[in-house]
Amino acid sequence: MKKIVVGVMFLLFMGVLIGCSSNEEASGKDGGEVKLSLWHPEGNTSKAYKKIIKDFNKEYDGEIEAEITFIPRGNKYAYEDKVSAGATSNTLPDLLALDGPNVANYADSGIIQPIEGLVENQDDFVGSIIKQGTFNNKLYTVGPTESTVALFYNVDMLKEAGIEPPKAKEEAWTWDEFYNAAKKLTDKEKGIYGVNWTLDYGEWIIYFTGPTVWSNGGSFISEDGSTVKGHVNGPKTVEALEYLKKFTDEELVNLQPTPTEFEDGKAAMMLMGSWEWSKLQDYPETEWGITYYPKSPNGEQVSPSGDWNWGISTSTQHKEEAATLLNYMMNKENVVKISEVENKPAARISSFELMEEWNEEPLNVLKDQVLNTAHPRPTTPSYPVLTTKYGQAVQNIFLGGDVQKELDKVAEEVEKDIERKGN
Repeated sequence: MKKIVVGVMFLLFMGVLIGCSSNEEASGKDGGEVKLSLWHPEGNTSKAYKKIIKDFNKEYDGEIEAEITFIPRGNKYAYEDKVSAGATSNTLPDLLALDGPNVANYADSGIIQPIEGLVENQDDFVGSIIKQGTFNNKLYTVGPTESTVALFYNVDMLKEAGIEPPKAKEEAWTWDEFYNAAKKLTDKEKGIYGVNWTLDYGEWIIYFTGPTVWSNGGSFISEDGSTVKGHVNGPKTVEALEYLKKFTDEELVNLQPTPTEFEDGKAAMMLMGSWEWSKLQDYPETEWGITYYPKSPNGEQVSPSGDWNWGISTSTQHKEEAATLLNYMMNKENVVKISEVENKPAARISSFELMEEWNEEPLNVLKDQVLNTAHPRPTTPSYPVLTTKYGQAVQNIFLGGDVQKELDKVAEEVEKDIERKGN
């Protein structure tokens, strides 16, 4: 009998030890603190995020400890490759940064989870950042900054040509007005182009041409995401690309521009991202301004949007603590810090109000577009295929390819991916 009692006592004791060990392992606690990990691409914001995480750890000392890892981007998709590998090996961090257009793909793949009801002051975020972070009517991500594309111009060149750029959104140039200005400003004898735009295979192509498509009533995919046929290759999209093709066909755009073509006075205008204004500070001899993205005569003024967001991974065992960290990073003051480092528009309205220089020319145009005309890129798990194939097609179009044929190819390839994924 004594042996039985001792045996039972031993089993109970071991059960307690195992239970404690399991609870400790599941909670990830060490000395009472929950450990959280974060991934973000290495870049301009690294120093700011390090300081934010340091301040967070100080404020939540004894409760939560966060560690952020910055992933070098040896190539354009090195970070995304790291995330894919982490998902495969089940080694994802608690929170991870992701580019806006990847939200649907990551959500559909089970990499990130919904954060509905966890974001503090959600109504304070600009509408485009919430729309970008939403998939299947559930919010998955939020981010500190936004972006846009506008028309930069050389003040002296436009003045010399007698061209007055629009100062208000309601006065934004129509397609014809923009085209006529570019044609007038082009001087082939002097090697001056009417407008500059970057031509690369990356995300830029769909980002900067998207507003031309949307403003014309075109689209890249159906609203329910079930098909791209009749959308990416539909008549309104084709018409928009035919319009842009005129610029390259008539050599109003340089197909092989130097990186500083606009800054060096070799292009009178430039369709470029909102981040470009800070780079122009290095060229004080060039007086420049910003006006609105041109619009279709058949539609309204539209501008692109989207930037890096934060999501909570499905691998985390600490969703509540991860949400606490997410909200800390996204508070009004920290959003200002990150926005100022990147020289980007803030994604929180209250943060934007603290950044007074964005209320004055020329940055007020960028702010106006972010708040009033922003349009996110397509939300679909097939987005990686869509943006790649579309980018290649537009390159071919600008080099003389047939618009309809090139976009038909895009529709065919993306449709295969949609069917494969069962979207």
